[in-house]
Parts: sequence; C-alpha cells; structure tokens
Amino acid sequence: MLIKDLITTVREDYLFDINEDAYLWSDKRLMRAFTEAERQVCNRGDYIYDDTTPQYTKITLVSGQASYSIDPKVTVIENIIFDGDSIERKSKPDMDVLQPTWRTDTTMTGNVIYAIISGRKIRFNRIPDADDDGLFVYLEVYRLPKSDITTSYQSPEIPEENHRDLIYWVLHECYKKNDADGMNMEKSDYFLARFNEIFGVPVSAKVRQHQLENPRSLTIRPSPYITTVNAGVDESQW
Repeated sequence: MLIKDLITTVREDYLFDINEDAYLWSDKRLMRAFTEAERQVCNRGDYIYDDTTPQYTKITLVSGQASYSIDPKVTVIENIIFDGDSIERKSKPDMDVLQPTWRTDTTMTGNVIYAIISGRKIRFNRIPDADDDGLFVYLEVYRLPKSDITTSYQSPEIPEENHRDLIYWVLHECYKKNDADGMNMEKSDYFLARFNEIFGVPVSAKVRQHQLENPRSLTIRPSPYITTVNAGVDESQW
C-alpha cells in the first residue's frame, strides 16, 4: 500500500480529520509516525530480509584488517558465507580454547573460518592477508527500512499484509499530541496495546546491543504480548 492510502485510512476512519484546510495532524507528522511505526515493527520481529544489498550484506576483506563494522540497520544476521561455505559463529572464550592463537593467525583462504561478533563488529579467527585482500564475506540479514518515509507515494518495506497494521502505532502517536483537540491518552494507550498484540513488545536496548552476537537473534526476542485491554471496543466509533 502507498502511504497516501494509509494516511487516508487514518484520517477518515479513525481521526475524522478531513478538513484539508485545517488538518489537526499534518501529512508530515503522519509520515514521521509511519517511519517510526515501521522501525518499531522491525525491532520487534524479522520482517525485511536482505541478501542482495551490498551496504548490508557484503564485507570486503582488507589485508591486515582484523575487524569490520556491521551496518547499523542490520538487526539479525541469519547466515555468514565465505568462499561458498557458511561460517559458524563462536564466542571469544570458545575460540581461546579451540584456537588460542586466533587473534594473530593469518590467511583466511583455504582455512576453516569462524566468525566472532561483538556488538556491531565482526572479525574472524584469522586476519586476512594479501591472498584474501578484496575477497567478500556475504551476510544474509534482516534489517530496518532503508530510508525514512518522506513522501506519500512511498510504500513501507515490510510485507504488504502488515501495512495496514502500522496505523495502530500512528494513532498511538497522534493521540499524544499536546493540545486540547488532539490529546487523548486513553486512546493512545489503546492503540499501542493493539500494535503490541500484532507485533509483540519492544526489544530492550540492552538486548538489541548484543543480539547480533547470537547465532539466531530470534531466540532472544520476547514472545508475543497478548493483551485484553479494551477488548470488544468498536474502533469505528472513534
């Protein structure tokens, strides 16, 4: 769906904000809310899979360079591939036992390779040398949206089946507007609860900080949050 269609749904079916000459919530404000809604979705679950965009999925090896940055939009690394083979992830303590000299060993090509991830840095059990220079390590990832929503003719990157559900976060934000006509914290909380029912509760900052270190970050995401808040409420009457 296009953002303009979602904005129409928000205005006509929920906010009843249809006076084009005096909107209570501007298109710009609503697009900011949709941007945050999509980001919230991707932080709560795995919705945008990417194995082709170089910025997120390709690491170029440099001779003598041990550590490489992972793009900040990557939320989950599903697979790491070098020289046609999947690379197993290991912790630093595991590598200290398995290969005590891993911090100084060189030459990746032709050797068994493991990946060690700390925060948003990835390194390997061998430092690339001249034979490895310019070769690629490929990542299969889930990530945040590539860009903010700034025009009404954009479409969210998450699967289309979830587009309409973004409106619940937008309504949550709209009803926090600090003025007499817009603020309604009861409605704001209700729509946040609806959003949580569908997409789950937020992943804490502490969990997100370390989630790439795990072989499959899905294992540390919270289970879906099911609420009975305002059960049976007819949203169309709002």
